[in-house]
Amino acid sequence: MKNEGESSQVVLVVEDELMIATTLEMILSEKGYQVAGPVSTVEDALALLETARPDVALLDYRLGGSTTEPLLSVLQERGIPVCMLTGYGRDALPERYQQYSVLEKPFSLNELLEEVQRLCG
Repeated sequence: MKNEGESSQVVLVVEDELMIATTLEMILSEKGYQVAGPVSTVEDALALLETARPDVALLDYRLGGSTTEPLLSVLQERGIPVCMLTGYGRDALPERYQQYSVLEKPFSLNELLEEVQRLCG
């Protein structure tokens, strides 16, 4: 995703609710971020990671009947900061994922942008 000489940061978006995914993509793009995705499944996210090198990942923890846990371990191995997007709150996450930053749905656009900026350093 990132080409030589480009300074914009890449944000991986994994979200299965189309309206939320589209809104995230639009807002992040407007603020100068490159968006990898959005994708709605772990499989699509893993395929995207074969070519994309995101600076940060925004993950909806629950995707339909599954979770993004298999993706979390890959992102962790690559040192990519993660922000969990969830309507269930931090307490609904497994203990081993409590360290990740969490935005509870519904979150404000300012909260989202502040968190992405913080994670991008």
